[in-house]
Amino acid sequence: MATVALLALLTAFVGGASFTPALAQEEAVAVDKEKRAEEEASPLKESYELWGWNVFRYYYYLYKHLFVGYPWVVRVAYGVVLLCCAGFVLLFCAMVVDVRIRRRNKKKYDWLRETYLEKLKGICYAEVENLPTEEISNRIGYKPEKWKDWELLQWAYIFMEVSTFTNTQNPNLTNIQRAMRLVGMNEYVEKRLTHGKRKTRMRVIQFVRLTNMQLSNSLVAHLLNSNDTQLRKASRLYYMCTSKDDPYAFFEEESKKSITFSAWDEMELHGIFEKIREAGRTAPSFVPLIQKIENPKIVAFLIQEVAYWGTDSDMRFLMRYFESSNYLYRQAAFMCMGVRKFEESEEPMRKVFSEQTEVLRRSILNAVLKIDSRRCVPFFVEAYQGTSSGLTKRTALRCLWMYGPQGRSAFDQLKMRASENEAVLFEHVANPLINHDAL
Repeated sequence: MATVALLALLTAFVGGASFTPALAQEEAVAVDKEKRAEEEASPLKESYELWGWNVFRYYYYLYKHLFVGYPWVVRVAYGVVLLCCAGFVLLFCAMVVDVRIRRRNKKKYDWLRETYLEKLKGICYAEVENLPTEEISNRIGYKPEKWKDWELLQWAYIFMEVSTFTNTQNPNLTNIQRAMRLVGMNEYVEKRLTHGKRKTRMRVIQFVRLTNMQLSNSLVAHLLNSNDTQLRKASRLYYMCTSKDDPYAFFEEESKKSITFSAWDEMELHGIFEKIREAGRTAPSFVPLIQKIENPKIVAFLIQEVAYWGTDSDMRFLMRYFESSNYLYRQAAFMCMGVRKFEESEEPMRKVFSEQTEVLRRSILNAVLKIDSRRCVPFFVEAYQGTSSGLTKRTALRCLWMYGPQGRSAFDQLKMRASENEAVLFEHVANPLINHDAL
């Protein structure tokens, strides 16, 4: 300002013109703007100020003009190299973050396991089934803390491990339920099931089933009618475990012909029926379900489950499937009789043996072997002599070999009369390394 004022005074003195400080200030601002415009427009300026989108535009034009004289192949190759370098940097950063997260989670899990696992086992083994929450907190030495989501995930692994040491289907077993509520697992689970992604919700519902956590009725009703097929199936399996009013109400609905039923589903259902039996609850009545369900795979599975959880009257009912027009039903019925070792089915299976395919004949032979009434040596001999299938012949010989002294004696007699081609079958059966029906 002093310079401007002095310049104004000199001008006034020399030129004799009138002068005001405001006018001098305006002239100075105009001069400054003109100089800045000249600096920005000058190509000889050594430095520029770039901000916002100008940064990207700068590099775009730099790349465009730097290789303008090169062929397009060179430019594309250079671009690919740059993208690979950028991708490598991003991938490296992601790997570093993932390793740090894994180490953090493992460290927290190890600490929780060392601090609380044995104490939680003691809570499950306690003679008193309904310990107060305060008593549980004192026994495990729990210090109240607001756990983060990733820490509660490690708690979930701890409770899943604890649940393997106790029968979570026991309705009187409330200690582990109160321990989970003490930590805050219930709120975490309900939040994830309500607002989580599909993958997260599937994992959480599996955790709920393994620990038999008690969910609110409103949340269960929402999950049971979910639009997601897999989530609805998982929640209805959970409903079978926990509900006492009508646990199998949704089973028929989930068993339509269009519903996929995998081997994993069979394993899960078998485990659920086992837990229900261990808890002292009544297993479902399989006969009405078998008659109403439309999906053939599920019907065949339930026929086999009768061997484990059904009554003798259910087993007698299944013998009518020996002459069913459905191949799956017949095979499941034959296997069921062998698993249960239901001796009453031996004679009916022998009667329908000649009407079956070779695969089903082998199923009947194995079922009769498992029943082991020691009255079927002639049946095995007849099966060996009356078939043209090498696999069926070998299965019949294997049954004779494993059917006690009488079966072994008949095996030796057949071996003495066997032709050179059939002698291989006897050697196969007599070899302990390969004496298996699947080989």
